Amino acid sequence: MENFSNEHGDVFLIKVDRMIDRGALMSRYSRTASLDIRDVYKKEFLNNPERGKDFYKKIFLEYGDESVAELTTAQLAVQNISNIATKFIEESRVGLSYLEKSSRYVRYDIKVNGKYLFASAEKIGINGKNAEIYEDHCEFLFKTYSDFYSVLSDLIKEKNPISSFRFSAHDGREVDFDGLDESEKKAALKSYESSVRSAALDEIRSLLPASTLTNLGISGNGRSFISLIQRLKATGIKECLKLADDIYEELHRELPELIDSAKSERSDKLVDYMMQINGHYTPEKRSTSHGVTNLTLISCDSRDQSLDRVISMILYNQSGLYDDIERTVAKMSRSEKEKVISMYAEIRKNRRFKPGRAFEAVNFSFEVITNFGAFRDLQRHRFLGIIRKPLTAEFGYEIPEIINSSPDLRERFVNAMQRSIEVYRSLAKDNPETAQYCVPYAFMYPVVVNANLREITYFTELRSTQQAHLDLRRIANLMYSEVRRTHPELSKIIKFVDGNSYVLGRLKSEMKKETRLKGFQNQGQQNAI
Repeated sequence: MENFSNEHGDVFLIKVDRMIDRGALMSRYSRTASLDIRDVYKKEFLNNPERGKDFYKKIFLEYGDESVAELTTAQLAVQNISNIATKFIEESRVGLSYLEKSSRYVRYDIKVNGKYLFASAEKIGINGKNAEIYEDHCEFLFKTYSDFYSVLSDLIKEKNPISSFRFSAHDGREVDFDGLDESEKKAALKSYESSVRSAALDEIRSLLPASTLTNLGISGNGRSFISLIQRLKATGIKECLKLADDIYEELHRELPELIDSAKSERSDKLVDYMMQINGHYTPEKRSTSHGVTNLTLISCDSRDQSLDRVISMILYNQSGLYDDIERTVAKMSRSEKEKVISMYAEIRKNRRFKPGRAFEAVNFSFEVITNFGAFRDLQRHRFLGIIRKPLTAEFGYEIPEIINSSPDLRERFVNAMQRSIEVYRSLAKDNPETAQYCVPYAFMYPVVVNANLREITYFTELRSTQQAHLDLRRIANLMYSEVRRTHPELSKIIKFVDGNSYVLGRLKSEMKKETRLKGFQNQGQQNAI
């Protein structure tokens, strides 16, 4: 394998076999007079297989410089972990990227070795009689999930037959299903079945317990992996403690010396500090009535100051010192200020044209009360600063819309939730941290969300799209309403929030996918000829 993608250009890929050597080589940029690190590689690394390890040992011992660990990356697979553990992992907002098995598109009613996919009592540290109570309850929830799938799919089709939708024909006309040609009908039927499946899974995922096992791919740099190990250790949760050890061991095989700082005395002190600030959560018994996703504005920057600040920031890269710009903006009339924002907004032609960083100068804090399933999607937005507590069964639960419309399904669902409350409270007497594993996704999970206007624009426009989950669409629209109410001028930058209601929201995107696939297949056939 070539060590570099080219030998003479100023832009090239580093293709050295060992990742630790790649990181060490790039780190030499800061302390070498050489004009080309390809020469550094030939001189220091080519015939010295220990150079990368020795470099990191020296840097950490002599300088304590952790930033060099960011230049070494790894792709880590973590399988069969609970949705309690994944939430701790995915709290890392910088340096790590994730892709997780979806509960929206993958069915969870398959058994492996005779068991449904949930964390065993032994894995999470539940013993004795409680272990039997916990496992029986998780089995019950998964069995109910399995029973609901086909019934709910049939109910969705009954309420929304394919004949009730209109589709785009090849000539651009919007027609009923019967107006399509045979190939178009095939694509429409496949799209319809996929969207029904997604709608059913969106509803029944509310029955899944937080113990549900999932798989997670993580790509990131060494420094962030060190931080992840420390954070997992600070949870004090058995599953997370083992994960911390397992992640350390796997990374240590590839990144020795670099990852050692995750198990140093300095690291242990940091873990102790994190445990102290996290505190010990004691759940209080509350009303466990039915809930609905809601959002409350806690605080935000003032309307007038925010408007002046954003306009000053917009003008900053075109003018002189900030104080001078600020004085000029203060003399502008409100209509002149509104015109600046309107002109800026006009440039945005779709939601992928993100506002500039000037809009990061305005901040909001919300309390979002939604179900745990929706929180899992909310947390993926890393520029949202989320403050949360352990999951409990004490804030009520949300009944999905279609399940709620069927008396039989509703009764079974409510019974499952009431049983979950009883099991949770029984387990919480011994350990509230492990009790959260038995709580289904339907239960309400209040969190505080801090965000700036630029991120709010991105979040509300993305998560209100037709194919987004109904709960996320509700959060996005509520958030947009609060921004529009408190900052009517600045809210004009948010142009692409979709407040409409949809039946089978994924149908349109599924049809687009089928159309693209058909075009790709036709192109492949032409190329073959």
